[in-house]
Amino acid sequence: MTDKFDNALFEAVDSAHTLMDCDIGAAECHGILCGISCGTQHLEESAWLGHVTGYHESLSLGDLGSGHALAQLFDATTSGFAADDFSLQILIPSDDNPIERRTEALGSWCRGFLSGFGLTDLADIGQLSDDCQGFLRDLQGFGRIESPESYNGEKDNEDEAALLEICEYARIGAMLLLEETLLLGPADPAAGTIH
Repeated sequence: MTDKFDNALFEAVDSAHTLMDCDIGAAECHGILCGISCGTQHLEESAWLGHVTGYHESLSLGDLGSGHALAQLFDATTSGFAADDFSLQILIPSDDNPIERRTEALGSWCRGFLSGFGLTDLADIGQLSDDCQGFLRDLQGFGRIESPESYNGEKDNEDEAALLEICEYARIGAMLLLEETLLLGPADPAAGTIH
């Protein structure tokens, strides 16, 4: 099992955002999707798509077609969250990309996750366990992550291991947060859906 998507999907999502004149990249887009998924009972694809494309309200994933990169990302992510085998993946560039690019993308993913989670109906994060609150605080710190200062164009095993560890922590933490928020339920009967 891998904890990241292949590079082709990352590049396709990034290109789709460029073509749609969006001001966010692929990693942040996926982070927003994961954050929204973790804080709502019923994910509305159009709400996520609106946020990541600059509120093109008339646009739906159906309009884009099943082969579109954003549709593929949405389907793979919702399937990953729904699977019992912890198969959720994080969308950052593949290991053959420079560590600087992957580190920057991971920071963007974390910022996107927090933005997406902030759009949800969870009334009070104080309802969350200490572990989940700590996870959200950790993502805030990871969102400020920078490329290793010692980077000299060659892979450093310690930096690679640290990046892998943070990706795995983010992946598992997102799945545990979703599990907990599903148990909490929406703040009121009218809540639970992102609009």
